[in-house]
Amino acid sequence: MSPFFSKGKPARLGFMISGAGSNMQAILKAIEAKHLRAKPVMVFSDKKDAKGLVRAAKFKVPFQTFSPKDFSSRNAYEREIAALFQKSEVDLIICAGYMRVLHQPVLQAFPHKILNIHPSLLPSFPGLKAQRQAIEAGVKISGCTVHFVDEGVDTGPIIAQSAVAVKPGDTEETLAKRILKAEHALYWRAIDAVLKGS
Repeated sequence: MSPFFSKGKPARLGFMISGAGSNMQAILKAIEAKHLRAKPVMVFSDKKDAKGLVRAAKFKVPFQTFSPKDFSSRNAYEREIAALFQKSEVDLIICAGYMRVLHQPVLQAFPHKILNIHPSLLPSFPGLKAQRQAIEAGVKISGCTVHFVDEGVDTGPIIAQSAVAVKPGDTEETLAKRILKAEHALYWRAIDAVLKGS
């Protein structure tokens, strides 16, 4: 295991976001409250107007933002992301609402060191609109999953899950709101488990 799993220095976390960054904020609050022994060192967003960047600034975490449109190819874009996190000496990358599939440049630079959270009990309902998928399937229980990121879409090894009941009359929006609350409680605990090797 890598050194950051030991009792040494706090793990250095890098975040990837595309939107509001509420999961990132929940993790930052857990760090601030000393529930999670880690140090946030960089936030990256592919959206220059992502609301999560305001949250990063509030917690005084440096951030960078650039778009795939700024690069000649997807590989060039991802090489720049990998270089950004390498320069920041990141131990783990935390995807917190980053809405793009990661490919080899980042995956190769950080093998088995990228985490994601998904709003379903994987392997059920991977990909987009997971809450809608759950409603349409008529399931009684959904939830959220923290997993390692691999080349697939929500296919990496599962770290932790939290179940959320699907109530009669639930809409995609009402279910999503309750699942998000569960995500906020689960993600930092899953990161803690990874860092402790448990």
